[in-house]
Amino acid sequence: MSQENHASETGHASTLDLAKYTLSSPVEIIHHLKAISKSGFMVTVFSNKGKTFVLTRFLAVDAQSQTLIFDWGSDEETNQKMMASERNVFVCSPDGVKTQFITGQVHQVSYEGSPAFEVDLPTQVIKLQRREFFRIRTPAGSPLLCTIDDYQGAPIDLQVFDISLGGLALWLPELTTPGFDIGQRYPACHIDLRPFGQLHSILEVRHRLPVQLRNGQDAVRVGCTYLNLPTQMENLIQRYVGQLERERRAMTR
Repeated sequence: MSQENHASETGHASTLDLAKYTLSSPVEIIHHLKAISKSGFMVTVFSNKGKTFVLTRFLAVDAQSQTLIFDWGSDEETNQKMMASERNVFVCSPDGVKTQFITGQVHQVSYEGSPAFEVDLPTQVIKLQRREFFRIRTPAGSPLLCTIDDYQGAPIDLQVFDISLGGLALWLPELTTPGFDIGQRYPACHIDLRPFGQLHSILEVRHRLPVQLRNGQDAVRVGCTYLNLPTQMENLIQRYVGQLERERRAMTR
């Protein structure tokens, strides 16, 4: 999927309109990436169609050569896979500002005497400065499951991490779970929002985030948005989210 398509919004008016949050001016892009570089914030780079990722830091943003240099990864095999990847997705959230962009192929350079990666600057950067919709964590004691009917030729059930009117986040069962590339769509998804009814939706993957659980296990959280969500389904989500919030407030009292 091209950056232009990635930044466009084809869903219902209630879903997040990424065009409003997309930087396309070279000056703005360079300024934002330099700020991330100076902060030393960790950045995740997904490569090999999302099957591998590298945790890194930006080292330099060169306005003259229009290139970005970032730190060499700790695993040599993963580094080589990224250099062979024609499409790489960068994701980070410095100070809660989610940043995401796509680049072409990277190559190895030497930076201050050490190996590093270099890539052409992106033509667009998505910068989300706030959450468009109120999100609420689903109860761990009663896991909410999203069933994707058309996954790899058979249904799959994934646990929902949080949910809002704009989308939801899913846990992948393994780091190597196939699919769920950024931009990928799953047209037949449903969730039992008990006691309110069944939510049916088309889901589009918007971001992937590797995390480490409290038990030390690595996992991947996938953020999805709804596409063409009917008003009836919106009302169902609102009622479910409202119920969870009421229950949470009652427990804190």
